[in-house]
Amino acid sequence: MTDSSPSFRGTERAHSFDGTRGTVLLTGATGFLGSHVAEALLADGWSVRCTVRPTSNLRWIESLRVERVTVDLREESGLLDALAGVDTVVHSAGLTRARSASEYSRVNAEGTQSLAEAAIGAGVGRFVLVSSLAARGPDPGHGVVADRPTSPYGESKLAGERRLFQAVARTEGVLRPVILRPGGIFGPRDEDSLTLFRAARAGLLPTSTSRGRLQPVYVKDVAEAIVRAVARPETEMGPFHIAGAEIVTWEQLGEALSAAVGRRVRLLRIPSPLWQITGTITEGASRLLGVTPHFDRRTAADLSLLDWTASLDEVERGLGWRPTTGIGEALSLTADWYREQGWLAK
Repeated sequence: MTDSSPSFRGTERAHSFDGTRGTVLLTGATGFLGSHVAEALLADGWSVRCTVRPTSNLRWIESLRVERVTVDLREESGLLDALAGVDTVVHSAGLTRARSASEYSRVNAEGTQSLAEAAIGAGVGRFVLVSSLAARGPDPGHGVVADRPTSPYGESKLAGERRLFQAVARTEGVLRPVILRPGGIFGPRDEDSLTLFRAARAGLLPTSTSRGRLQPVYVKDVAEAIVRAVARPETEMGPFHIAGAEIVTWEQLGEALSAAVGRRVRLLRIPSPLWQITGTITEGASRLLGVTPHFDRRTAADLSLLDWTASLDEVERGLGWRPTTGIGEALSLTADWYREQGWLAK
């Protein structure tokens, strides 16, 4: 919905209001995570300005009291207008699926650099970058501390972090950045995890034969971590790893899903080579059809490589944050929401 007030420097304006804590420019607000972040920021007393594209689906934010500004993150002039009067940028927009490594880089690395440089030019004081645990890669071996992403997606997220650091360094710290690296996020509005829940409702959970451990994190916990980062401008850069309250095996995840969907779930173990071949075939077929794949080589590799866990000690010290939603509760809340929307059979 759009009100009848004058446009915001040539952009769309909707439900704007004067916040009590300052103004946050939020990218990715129409997406799964970003919409939860918008809600959490509003609840914490911030005025929120959301970037949208002409083709954006506004279903998750159209009822929120936020400003909406139509802008291309690659166009400097539009960015400077959108950043006018902004205290903090939360950059949660990005590609999680793409048809090429260059597409990942253009959005996740170059897009972050463009936004950071525009924020510096506009005199913004704080920049919260929502990166990914994929920028680190799977759990490092003993004594390994360097980031080792294992996919073009992870490489692009790490490149985005580095470009943010470089932009800040060139301006002698005018912009205070902080980087958050969430692991696997799930919760209400998540269409990516829906396939997993539907498979569980059918009684099967296809998994790789990998014995790796997971630490998925509930979306509302991630949104709370982001709000903490916004509210603590003195916090150092990070990166801070954001993960769930529990580390689980696939067997434990299957048991929790059984309780959430109300049906006994049996694990269907697929040998890792076949699992990764399936990802490659799906990706290739999607390219031929001109669509973005939901299951590709990156996803297949991520789910069959070692462990994906993280210590929460640093983020607790830096932001005073720890997840509060256990895996069983989070899965049940998500399944309930899917059923309410008619996305999952009752």
